[in-house]
Amino acid sequence: MDTDVLDRTDVLDRTDWSGSLLVADDSGRVVERSGGRTDGPASAPCGPDTRFQAGSISKSVMTVVVLHLEERGALRLDEPIDTWLPELPAAIRSTTLHQLLGHTSGVGHWGDVPGLPPVLADPPGRDALVAMVLAAPVVDGPGRSWRYSGPGFLLVALVVEAVTGQPYGAVAAEVVFARAGMHATTSGTCPIGDPGAADVRVAVGRVDGRPIAVAPRFAGIPGTGDLWTTTGDLLRYTRALRAGALVGGTERMWEPRVPLPPSDQDAPLVATAYGYGTFTGRVLGQEAWFVPGDNPGYQSLLAHLPGTGTDVVLLSNDADGVRTVLARLAEAG
Repeated sequence: MDTDVLDRTDVLDRTDWSGSLLVADDSGRVVERSGGRTDGPASAPCGPDTRFQAGSISKSVMTVVVLHLEERGALRLDEPIDTWLPELPAAIRSTTLHQLLGHTSGVGHWGDVPGLPPVLADPPGRDALVAMVLAAPVVDGPGRSWRYSGPGFLLVALVVEAVTGQPYGAVAAEVVFARAGMHATTSGTCPIGDPGAADVRVAVGRVDGRPIAVAPRFAGIPGTGDLWTTTGDLLRYTRALRAGALVGGTERMWEPRVPLPPSDQDAPLVATAYGYGTFTGRVLGQEAWFVPGDNPGYQSLLAHLPGTGTDVVLLSNDADGVRTVLARLAEAG
């Protein structure tokens, strides 16, 4: 069995990156590497129980929630979303969950919403953000092309809440976190500055090595920055996902539905297609499905390499943390 990725991890120096990495193979062997500290020289060291903002890994969790509701017969992916959200603008009424989960809805990204910057550093409150997204013009017709869309997943959350009558975070906790044993994971709340999380190790985001003021309102935007989690929990999540413990038919998440434009084929992370909430391509030269995350002050990566049964879970409170670690591992290979 090829354990190449696991064996490369000994090149990582704790001093040149900040975050937590878990690499596990199908035999149960797990290698843990951590770098840096949660917030400054006097803070606790990062580790597999440190909570990080996981960015777009949130999209994977939301996809599981939607597939679970489909499995229960509560919704269908090919139905227009105005089935549940009748007050939508005419331009997006016919959009389907299939298109939103696969980024083929024609809905733009944050920079396409008038009044928002290309990269959200401090988003407005959820109600204001929803109003801005609904008022924004669509970029393309539904189903015409692939276009990454954070606002599209916000629309998915609105559907989930309309179908269940519950806040999205509560649904995710019931359908995913509890069943996967993710006891240190939350959606909808930010642990930084939360009195109820005073005893929890939380990594504060960094840009250019300096701590930033983390915007708590990210936690209120499902599919974008709502997920706070640990590498230990994400390893439990990916194993439960592949074992069918969360929902059946999860292979649809990494089925390559939409081919992506060619990119640097020698890069440590290469995306060649998109499924539902998940990219397919290569990680460190091996075929993989993966979900990256990139929010101000944080980077993340959840990947599975089916050829060797290897899981790679990486959370960093550094704006370049994932790129740094992947570059080190690529050089070691």
